[in-house]
Amino acid sequence: MSLCSHARTRHYRHMGEAEDKTSSTFVQRVSSGRLHAGATIMNPRFWKPDLKADDGPGLVLASVLVGTFLLEMVSGGPIAWGVSSQALREGRWHTLAAHMVAHGGIVHLLMNLGALLALSPVVISRLGNGPAGWVRYGALLVCSGLLGATAYLVLHLDGTIPLIGASGAICGLWGFAARVEADGSFAPLFSKRAGQSTWAFAKANLILFLLFFVVMWGTGTGSGLAWEAHLGGFLFGLLVGPVWGPSTLPIAPFHEGDTDTADRP
Repeated sequence: MSLCSHARTRHYRHMGEAEDKTSSTFVQRVSSGRLHAGATIMNPRFWKPDLKADDGPGLVLASVLVGTFLLEMVSGGPIAWGVSSQALREGRWHTLAAHMVAHGGIVHLLMNLGALLALSPVVISRLGNGPAGWVRYGALLVCSGLLGATAYLVLHLDGTIPLIGASGAICGLWGFAARVEADGSFAPLFSKRAGQSTWAFAKANLILFLLFFVVMWGTGTGSGLAWEAHLGGFLFGLLVGPVWGPSTLPIAPFHEGDTDTADRP
């Protein structure tokens, strides 16, 4: 087996097996207790390896979202960050971008962080963990968020209720991941892989919609689910996947401690 094909196989193994430390994500190592005792974020060895791993971009964005949430708490809340038809009529065009990093509460934030950190490694492993891959990842998020906001605004042309949250952008990652096979190739749009992922997306949003409805009905308070933004972001990622990703599979370098050495030249 050639070095190229061997590295490519190891790069995508974590998508199906996730068996060794080098191919696991930061979240997986935390949850399994594989971070050494006394690890601290103040120690560069704690976070530098993860910035170079497939979950690096997701961790950076998660930090931005947490920081923005703290800023919201001391600046009057997230409403001013939200995008709506009324906000645009008032000339607050910055909300088209600002709404993507604002959240309505800690539960809203944690739900989006969980989805972000789960999807980012799959997406970045196909886009490539380098400067070009990070740029593609960021552009995919921004474009998905904008398409999600557009879908929301089109269906609420006279709306005054602001849209906030990164979920439209994150659903773009979900749509992109729906096209990525276990070996890193792109599945056809009307494939079993894409169909199953789309059905899972629909079910998850239906469950969320019902949960939000029950909470609002039972308490008389709460916010609705911006399914329009979710759908717009997801469809963007689903449709542009093969165009957005590089034509060749990213190749991961060998890591010290790899046991599959028999195929090395």
